[in-house]
Amino acid sequence: MVEKVLTFKEAKKEEEVVNLSKFDIQAFTDTQDFSWSLDNIKKEVKTGWKLYSVTAEEEIVAAVLMKKDGDVLFTKNTPIKMAFQGNGFSHQIKDFYEEEAKKLQIHKVVNYCPVDNFRMIALNESHGYKRTGNAFGIANNIIEWEKVL
Repeated sequence: MVEKVLTFKEAKKEEEVVNLSKFDIQAFTDTQDFSWSLDNIKKEVKTGWKLYSVTAEEEIVAAVLMKKDGDVLFTKNTPIKMAFQGNGFSHQIKDFYEEEAKKLQIHKVVNYCPVDNFRMIALNESHGYKRTGNAFGIANNIIEWEKVL
């Protein structure tokens, strides 16, 4: 079986941000602290988050947000589109974060994960991320994980 490889592309142009915001919203589960909308995505980008489309076979399967702040790379992403789950794409996203951190000579990656996203929690643990004890969002529903590279 040939492994499917993801492509990551930063959404730099307004048109790319708009297209990503229109991506099949049904594929993404909104969290209690972030609703997937063009206005909310633009707010994230204005505060320094870089938005990436994640594609497989030329179809968007997820979106990734990253933000460099000092010596830390902050990360969060949407769930993988249902039709593409189970292909190891979440592992490729984690690898992408860590490769980007290394390119930027950053030695700590922080990931934000909904408290009830058990797949993401297991993924973070399998990649060596540790809970920091920090929680954010409405009712502290987003937990922070970190990995020192």
